[in-house]
Amino acid sequence: MESIRRRNRFSATTGVLIVLCIMSFLMYVDRTNISTAALAIRRDLHLSNSQLGIVFSAFALTYALAMIPGGFIGDRLGARKMLAVCGVLWGLGTLLTGFAGGLGTLLLARFVVGLGESPIVPASARALTAWMEPERRGFSQGITHACARLGNASTPILVAGLITAFSWHIAFIVLGAASLAWVVLWVWYYRDNPADHPGITPQDIARLPAKLGKTRVPMRWPPLLRALWPATVVSFCHGWILWFFLNWMPSFFAQAYHLNIRHSAIFSSGIFLSGVVGTTLGGSLSDLMLKKTGNIRRSRQTLITVGFLAPIVFFVPMFLHTSPTLAAFSLAAALFLSELVTAPLWAVAMDLAPNHAATSSSIMNTGLGIAASVSPPLVGWLVDTMHSWQPVFALSMFFLVLGPIAAHWIRPDRPYLGEPEAETKEAGGFAAQMDAY
Repeated sequence: MESIRRRNRFSATTGVLIVLCIMSFLMYVDRTNISTAALAIRRDLHLSNSQLGIVFSAFALTYALAMIPGGFIGDRLGARKMLAVCGVLWGLGTLLTGFAGGLGTLLLARFVVGLGESPIVPASARALTAWMEPERRGFSQGITHACARLGNASTPILVAGLITAFSWHIAFIVLGAASLAWVVLWVWYYRDNPADHPGITPQDIARLPAKLGKTRVPMRWPPLLRALWPATVVSFCHGWILWFFLNWMPSFFAQAYHLNIRHSAIFSSGIFLSGVVGTTLGGSLSDLMLKKTGNIRRSRQTLITVGFLAPIVFFVPMFLHTSPTLAAFSLAAALFLSELVTAPLWAVAMDLAPNHAATSSSIMNTGLGIAASVSPPLVGWLVDTMHSWQPVFALSMFFLVLGPIAAHWIRPDRPYLGEPEAETKEAGGFAAQMDAY
């Protein structure tokens, strides 16, 4: 009976993954709620598309600038403290957005949200590196990012419903309060060292990376930057596509097809749901390929390349003046395929420097942050100037071609050389696991 109870016991590793999934969901709701509320905010505060693009970019500017410092601090503080501080900041920034009465306060609020969310995913990567065995990194990144995309998919309907029932101000206040509640859950449940968790079992400990994070390993910046620059360029290209979808989908359907906020929210949610499936599938396929072949480079690069080139086909209908339904299906397919990139790309950052996972992830994710800073105002300017969305799709196709070119230089099979002892131990254990397959 005791053995049955042990087998049926809720795993602490699963619990940590669930709490991080909740965080990813809420974080992306608060990150993208502005895009759905933009129609109401623009009308209420009398903003143009260009000004709206600057508001979108305000989040991304602090997001990009704070990325590497935040990841570096996260490696020093640990995921528990870092994610708690970040959660308080992004929750308060979301609350402040609800009280915005003009462009200035709206920009300030988005700066605070960007500052809080910037180190979140790198710090989360550090938590996953400590709590997940190496061959589950693609899956764990896939499922947490899938929950983020589920947040994207839920945001248009959720925010539109709150705006319709109350106002856009109330929508942000409610969502900010929910994020602050998550901080309480995180501090209560998570421990930086899995062995300190009251629910951990010896079987769980045996499967986790040995001594990871217990010993401070000196960091060497030059080799780390050399190892990560291709992934950073790939992250920029993927970030351009992702942020175009996240920021502009409701506005695209409202302006190109003259749909109201409710109908544009429905179309946008359907598109974002496809991203949930693509993100989950990308991580799982990458891990499956790694288990079958033992070739970590091929398992990461293949999914990344397919995720860039395949969406090009589904951007073509955007130049043919299609119906809103066909446009929605085409964009859903494009986002589904594009999201195959996410989990393998984040797994690369974990593969290269497990003892500095937050820092390496933040370096890689700086590319996405720069894209998020540049994309919104440029898209807004192009639409205002050209009175068409087609130039935006043409530029996006260019980045879909550039991404796989940069991916050719990604080498997760040549890990960062700043932590040879830790990496040798982990690589040996991982190689043994690969031999078992």
